[in-house]
Amino acid sequence: MLKLRHLRIRVETSGPECGTDIEFTDGLNILRADNSSGKSTCMQAILYALGLEGMLSAKRDVPLPHAMTDLIEVEGTEYLVQESWVALEIENSRGEVVTVRRSVKSYSRDRALIEEFEGPCLTESRPLVHSRDYFVRRAGAAQREQGFHYHLAQFLGWSLPMVSRLDGSEVPLYLECLFPYFFVEQKHGWSGIQARIPTHFMIRDVSRRAAEFILALDEYEAILKKQRLDAAAAIMESEWRQTVERMAGVAKGGSVVLRGFPTKPTESPAITPEAVIATSDGWISVDAELERQRARYAELEDLVIPTTEEDSGPLEIRISELQDQLAVVNSLSASNLSDLQDAMSRKDGLELRVEALEEDLQRHKDAALLRRLGSRHASIISGDAHCPTCQQSLPDGFDITLTPMSPDESIAYIEQEIRTFRAMYEDISRIVEVNQSKLAGLRNEGAQIRREIRSAKQSLTSPNGTPSIAAVAERVRLEDSITFLERIQEELFGTTEELKARSASWRANRDAIRSLASRERSPRDRSKIEALESSLREQLAAYHFHSLAPGSIDIDPDTYRPTHEGFDLGFDLSASDMIRVIWAYLQAFLETSMRFDTNHARLLVFDEPRQQETNRMSFAALLARAANNGRMGAQIVFATSEEREALEGMLGQAPPHLISVPPGQKLLRRLSY
Repeated sequence: MLKLRHLRIRVETSGPECGTDIEFTDGLNILRADNSSGKSTCMQAILYALGLEGMLSAKRDVPLPHAMTDLIEVEGTEYLVQESWVALEIENSRGEVVTVRRSVKSYSRDRALIEEFEGPCLTESRPLVHSRDYFVRRAGAAQREQGFHYHLAQFLGWSLPMVSRLDGSEVPLYLECLFPYFFVEQKHGWSGIQARIPTHFMIRDVSRRAAEFILALDEYEAILKKQRLDAAAAIMESEWRQTVERMAGVAKGGSVVLRGFPTKPTESPAITPEAVIATSDGWISVDAELERQRARYAELEDLVIPTTEEDSGPLEIRISELQDQLAVVNSLSASNLSDLQDAMSRKDGLELRVEALEEDLQRHKDAALLRRLGSRHASIISGDAHCPTCQQSLPDGFDITLTPMSPDESIAYIEQEIRTFRAMYEDISRIVEVNQSKLAGLRNEGAQIRREIRSAKQSLTSPNGTPSIAAVAERVRLEDSITFLERIQEELFGTTEELKARSASWRANRDAIRSLASRERSPRDRSKIEALESSLREQLAAYHFHSLAPGSIDIDPDTYRPTHEGFDLGFDLSASDMIRVIWAYLQAFLETSMRFDTNHARLLVFDEPRQQETNRMSFAALLARAANNGRMGAQIVFATSEEREALEGMLGQAPPHLISVPPGQKLLRRLSY
């Protein structure tokens, strides 16, 4: 729930101080004043105080008139505006009250700065006890702890979900996309249903996502689940591709070609890849070639290798030398493996250190931004009490130095630390690569020494008969080739099993997505949509909607918009009936929220709802409906130029909170203390 309690506008000029105060109550509030008296200025000031002007336009222009930015006319005399600001006191469903203030024109505070004060500073005339400063209309305002919309969502009890943009990236469902369901401004808000849903954020199906969130539909959770499944599918595709590429890299070293490897994830577990190699007889499988080479190697082993008395001594000495070399190599390998593990541990530690420093740097930059915007109370908000550099505990109030660095010096220092640790990370990464290469070389050297030892021992034990040099060379070549092909076999088997496991995960992902697509809407969702549709039809009949039969108007279960015979309500309606549809549609969301548990703010603001000269009977029905919703717990604010006597006649015996400005008087006027 968002409840408006008090709005204050102040304009300091070269002459008098001007402004206005408007107090809001529970239920229906009506601000009545003549045209061009400042009603819309007050309504826009509410949006501006909450940093929600982004729902009106992608531009950063202030949605307030020149009377607050340049010149203001007071009693026939124009004065230059020197400074101006708006303050809004708001309350949430937990009874927490805060006051927010935002500058419109200021020499010391940027417009992107919002100051928050504790408690009802406006309604109880309390001193402004500062609490926090926040920023809006900047990157991160809805995601970082010093962003005002991130804070406002928490204040309202909302957890803004991540939604997909047209480019595939994800962003929060911004508050600017939700408030068009609670606020209709005069200039363009009445031009169509959801006329002010912003599209410049490039959120896919933004009006649908907003409606699902406001109604807290189970379908919304299904949509978010599908988005998560789609994201998981993208990761699966990437990992699948990397696995295949890794296997291809292993095979490439021996002119082996892989066949039957699916390059994309498949749901079928029947993955039967084959590795083939070119021979003089054509392409044959690695298994067949390995069998042929093993048979040939066995033949060479059966050849008689003679040993003479003259050769026995040198061979025994050589074997002893090789064994000593192998011991040295094994020792070096063990030492290098220890160095590699240590280097990898240091690399992981440096990576975590850089991440911590980057997070701390962002906090400092956010605080610096608030200071540049004019905040005098910006502080660094940390999630824990540990130094991001050395990780030692820093208890609250711990005195580190008597000469602390300035904010800009802190940022420069952290940036230098990040550069240093990144350089250290790059150095240790190179050390890891060198150690890995060295370890591989030592292991290869050990394998070669073992082969030579085996050959020497075989020579000592062989009977007379010396094979040709070509035969010995072929044996060595066959050993290397068999070792490589055995590795290919092992890698192929391991990769096949890995892909089968990934295939099962992919199949589960696809099944989950298909089940979401085929699932029926939950009974609770159907009840909410039926209540929304029933309220819409009932109101259209009460408002004398005549372009179509009110009973023929439906709520589309996919878009949640009013339709007739499957088509959106649009140009077939008269202008006055379009206004009636907007009244009914937005109040239907409000009324549905009072029957079910939803995310609706229980707030509705209409600026000049009687558009297109809608007849007084319809407007009277709207007022009666709004007053009843107000008694049920909602807060509704209407700004209108209707005559006071006419309003009182429409409202009957139970008048709401009526704020009526005398004829000819403006809301922004000279203040007298």
